Amino acid sequence: MKWIDCVLAVAVTLSALCVPYTKVEESFFMQAIHDILKWGRVNDSFDHLEFPGVVPRSFVGPLLISALTYPANYLYGNQSEGLSTQILARLVLGWLVVWANAQFRKEIERVFGSQTALWYGVFGACQFHFTFWTSRMLGNTLALVPMLWAQKYWLRSMFATSGARRQRGLCYMSSILAFTCVVLRFDTAVFAATMLASRLSMINVRVICTLAAAVTASGLLSLAVDSYYWRQRWMWPEFRVFWFNIVLGRSSEWGVSPPHYYFTHFIPRLLLGALPFAGIGILANRRAAQLAAAYIVSIAVFSANAHKEWRFILPAVPIGNLCAALGVARLDQVPTLRLPTRLMAMALAASSLALAVMMTYISSLNYPGGFALALLHSTESSSDVRVHIDTYAAMTGVTRFGQLNHNWIYNKTEGLAPAQFGNFTHLLTSNPKQHSGNGFSVTAVESGYAGLDVRPRLLLSAELPVSARLQPLVWIMRRNDAPS
Repeated sequence: MKWIDCVLAVAVTLSALCVPYTKVEESFFMQAIHDILKWGRVNDSFDHLEFPGVVPRSFVGPLLISALTYPANYLYGNQSEGLSTQILARLVLGWLVVWANAQFRKEIERVFGSQTALWYGVFGACQFHFTFWTSRMLGNTLALVPMLWAQKYWLRSMFATSGARRQRGLCYMSSILAFTCVVLRFDTAVFAATMLASRLSMINVRVICTLAAAVTASGLLSLAVDSYYWRQRWMWPEFRVFWFNIVLGRSSEWGVSPPHYYFTHFIPRLLLGALPFAGIGILANRRAAQLAAAYIVSIAVFSANAHKEWRFILPAVPIGNLCAALGVARLDQVPTLRLPTRLMAMALAASSLALAVMMTYISSLNYPGGFALALLHSTESSSDVRVHIDTYAAMTGVTRFGQLNHNWIYNKTEGLAPAQFGNFTHLLTSNPKQHSGNGFSVTAVESGYAGLDVRPRLLLSAELPVSARLQPLVWIMRRNDAPS
């Protein structure tokens, strides 16, 4: 790895350390890693058996992260609880993305030159979503690791000087894409289809056989691992996700957006300062246009689905950054434009970095549930504690890694009747009024992000004109007659 790859690694590491808690989207993978590190073999105590979620997810990714986390965790004392273990697991994922990205950047350098590779690294290291989210336990982030490798071999299949090398690159790409689609994220099949279509003239019997073998092996791997951990025969999680979201069309239950939303909202947010140069690269460089075309088609396909999230198109970010780097390199070839181009590229990268820092700070305020549970552990000395964690608290930072006291009972059961809360000594709740008249009193409150306050007048006094607005979000309540 070169220094620019180390810069990305530092950015990813700092993001994980500054914002150690996780959100509900990461819940399955985070809890699965905890349970694998603690027990290994599946048992009734595994979180996913008690809270299975809407659709199942594969255990292949959590098994890999757990295996890579285990040696360091073992040396640290083999702790399955604790924020440090959670951070370690997240860093393993983040560093895997950094490593895969370094391999892709190395291929960029081989094909397009060192200047293009450098600007590719600079743009990525300054983007919020490519630093903050690369250590987040999402299926999309797990899938980004093999997708970056697939993109590396995609470049090789397109631009290698040797025909045999191009053919091998296509076979490697096909195998990696098959594994990613079948095991980690079914929706990456959209990108896989356009990437393969771009090399249609090269697809022969060898490629087809390689692809078929990879699909079969990946399917068998998922069936073996997930049937065991989910305790169900013929469990193939990604097929069930496909059936739920696409065949049944249930994904729209989580919100809908207009067809243009990926292009007008998410792409600008993902690329930030790289976006203008990405447009220049696509217009001025034939190879950039060739690369971008496949991903533009993929995003257009995603746009047909009413439910849209930025993470669905995360694999497009490296290609967008590559197009931006090619745009800078193209303008840099014009002597009269060289200095303004470099100054503008540095200014846009710096602006992206400033936004990334601000967004990371704001994101750190979005985990009142995690902070509330940590506060409860630091202030409650009794060993006889039965704490109920409501849905909002559980969604904003509470994981099993944070359940530190083995003598305590932690409960996340939803839909309890008012009388049933009397079985608990403490509550983490977003609705204190519901319990204040039922024998509980507030002992502490955790605030969280509630928006931005913009006050331009503060510029006159050399103060920041923008500040985060906080409001109480999670209350710690104690039953009045609970033993001390």
